[in-house]
Amino acid sequence: MSELQLSAKLVGDIQAMLQEHDSAATDPGVTSQYLCAVVGFLLGQQDMPASQKEDVLNQLAAFMKHVADDVDTQKQEAAPPPPSPPSQEAFGIWKPSK
Repeated sequence: MSELQLSAKLVGDIQAMLQEHDSAATDPGVTSQYLCAVVGFLLGQQDMPASQKEDVLNQLAAFMKHVADDVDTQKQEAAPPPPSPPSQEAFGIWKPSK
């Protein structure tokens, strides 16, 4: 199996195509439903036993989870660190009392 070349541009192009087809696809949930339906449609057209189709669906579900987890991890690593609280150090000129 070849390595997939997933990119933000590819995902954006697919989303744009779906939005041209159905304006409700501006909602990421609707877009996801379309993509799942396409996978189901393609798999349904394959000539293979039902048990094998179920195995493929389980593998694809695990793969989707892996990709989602990977994207989430990358997003968290790319996020800027939260601002540090102001320091409690004092500054100024100290003059001893006489």
